[in-house]
Order: sequence, then C-alpha cells, then structure tokens
Amino acid sequence: MKKVFGYRNIGLIFGLIGLLALAGIITPSMFSLNTIISMLRNNAVYVFLAMGMMVVLVTGGIDLSVGSILALSGVVCTSLMSSHMEIPNIVWVILSLVIGIVCGAFNGFVVGYLKVVPMIATLGTMYIYRGFAFLLSGGNWWFPHQISEGYQAWAGRQILGIPSILWIAAIVFLTAYWYLSYRTTGRRIYAIGTNVESAKVAGIKEARIRFLAFVICGALAGISGMLYTANYAMCTYTIGDGYELQAIAICILGGVSITGGRGTVDGVFIGWLMMSVITQFISLLPGLSVWQKALQGAIIIAAVFLNIAMTRSSEKRFLKERGALL
Repeated sequence: MKKVFGYRNIGLIFGLIGLLALAGIITPSMFSLNTIISMLRNNAVYVFLAMGMMVVLVTGGIDLSVGSILALSGVVCTSLMSSHMEIPNIVWVILSLVIGIVCGAFNGFVVGYLKVVPMIATLGTMYIYRGFAFLLSGGNWWFPHQISEGYQAWAGRQILGIPSILWIAAIVFLTAYWYLSYRTTGRRIYAIGTNVESAKVAGIKEARIRFLAFVICGALAGISGMLYTANYAMCTYTIGDGYELQAIAICILGGVSITGGRGTVDGVFIGWLMMSVITQFISLLPGLSVWQKALQGAIIIAAVFLNIAMTRSSEKRFLKERGALL
C-alpha cells in the first residue's frame, strides 16, 4: 500500500478515476468498447506530439511549431502519395520522419547553438513551416478517393481489434519511457532542465542536448503528420492548427513542469487519457460542446495551479528531510 501511494503520479491516477466515474454517471454510453476505441483513435496523434513536447519542456524549452511541422509533413506525404501510388507506403513513413527531423534540427540549431529564446524561435518557425505547407499545397485539399488504402492502413488497419495507430502510439510510449529512464542521454535531458550550470560542470554539452530534444520533438511531429492524414483520409495545409497548445496542455495535465527538469512519460500518458476523456465527455453533452475550449482552458489552469502546489510541497518536504539529516 505504501508503494502504491508513493507512486509519483498517484494524484493523476485518482484524477483520471474521478473523471471516468463522473463521465460514466452522466454519460454511460462513453463506456462502450466502440466509443472507447474511437475516442483513443481520434486523439492518438496527440500522443506523438505530447511525447515530443515533453522532451523539450523537460529541458526548459518549448516548441510552438509542432502543429505546423505536422501540416508540412502531411501535405508533402499526401501530395506525393496521391500522384505516385505505386511507391511502397513505408516510403511515406520514412519521408515524414525525415521532414520532422530536418524541421526539428533547424529549431534545435537556432535554440541550442544560436541561443535564441525557444518561444521566440519556434514562434517564428511555426509561421515558416505553415507557410511552406501552404505553398506546397497550393491551397488544395486531398480527400479519401485520392488517398490509397495502403496509406490509410497505417492508421486504420485492425490488429486484434485495435487500430494500428494505437499500436504505433504504444510503441512510441514504451520507447520514450525506456530512452528517458534508462539511457544516459535521456538522463542528461533532465539534467539540463534541472540545473543547466551544474550540468555544464558535469561535462554535459547544453547546446547538443537542446538540439537533440528538438530533433526528437520534430521527428514525432513529422510522423504524426503522416498518421493524421492516414487516419482521417484527408489533408490540407490547415491541419494541426493549434495542436501545439493541446500538446502543451496534455503535458501540464501529466505533471510536466513548465520550467523544466520534471516530468514523466507515464504522467504524460495519463494526461493524454484525461484530455481524451474530457474531450469525449464534453462532446456527448448537449449544449456543452460550444464550451469545449473554455472548459479545457479552465481545466488546464487548474492543473497548472496543482502542478505549482505539488512542486512547492515537494521542495518543502525535501528541505524538511534535509534539515532532519543535518
């Protein structure tokens, strides 16, 4: 029992359980298997964006360009695929990753090596990448009849009754957990966000780690663009608009510190589940759908206050234990 209550994200677990209980009482239809799978599939893209955003936030940065990278990747992959359907579909997965990595590398270079403030740098690239998406699309739309079944299968193929996009999301979650928990580079990402000066003294290259964080974030945003277009079988240059804010909101709900140094992959996963339930719950309530953004905003503000309160409580407990030892 002590181990259970000592789990760092136990508060998030209780919050999710309470949310599910409330939703189940008011809208019992939410708990049908088809509704749950549909809910998770519709929100699956946010897993990739939130995982990438978490890596950047932990370093003390932020990436406002992920929605635009998603759009650029989706436009490039969909436009080329629609005119070259004979090309194996794995090519579009690789291409989306390359686009994301290139965009993330540019962000990382500007932030890590040119020392531009992350919010300013990525605000600029957000408009640049969205502009490229518009130029390459010509303002056109792509619809289901222009998107091959093989391409759509990357998101919609049923494996043991679960859409493939959710299996890919699970792989990303497990890989991120392993990388950040057990790899030296993953621990260095936390070190930069916790205390950059101490990290430098320990021999950690700040610019290199920040660069890597943005590359990871960009790669996940790139693959999300391809999977978005495969999932919804449509594309235009406006897709992903505002998704960066949703990704940040999920991270905050998941307990990621907006000042860096703190956050867990499992916490972000729980935050994603909470945001998915909130979105689905509001959409099922008549008259509340128009308040969806406002309610989500209120929940985010509440989560930020809770985040700050938990941080202060943790610091006080640490100082108290330290004082007892002295």
